[in-house]
Amino acid sequence: MEHAIRYPEHFAPIAQDEMVYLNGGSVADSIGNVVDDTVNAAASTVKVLGTVATIVGVCVLGASYLWGIQQANSWLDDNSDGNVFTILGRALDDLTADMSKSVSYFTRDLVASVAVVALWPISIPLLIFT
Repeated sequence: MEHAIRYPEHFAPIAQDEMVYLNGGSVADSIGNVVDDTVNAAASTVKVLGTVATIVGVCVLGASYLWGIQQANSWLDDNSDGNVFTILGRALDDLTADMSKSVSYFTRDLVASVAVVALWPISIPLLIFT
């Protein structure tokens, strides 16, 4: 008993050497793979750069905070006479005068001031007890 191969109704058997004409899109697929690899490489580079920028930013903010606490402590050593409002008024006057010297001083003082004020639960004990 012979077993005959049964094909579906719309099946057309093609020889292997004729498949060259039917396998289309291989160039488009390879270009698509190159584009996908390039996009993936760019995305991973952006992710790494974002991580590096975060680490640098945290270090800069930490250094600004420490500098601000140091400046506030040295300023308070010389200007702690009077009530709280007198001290705050003099501090704002001196800070404004320093900020008006240049754009870089303004930026430095602004970042340090914001860091010291934003971290006030840590800043107040450091200013009082150091």
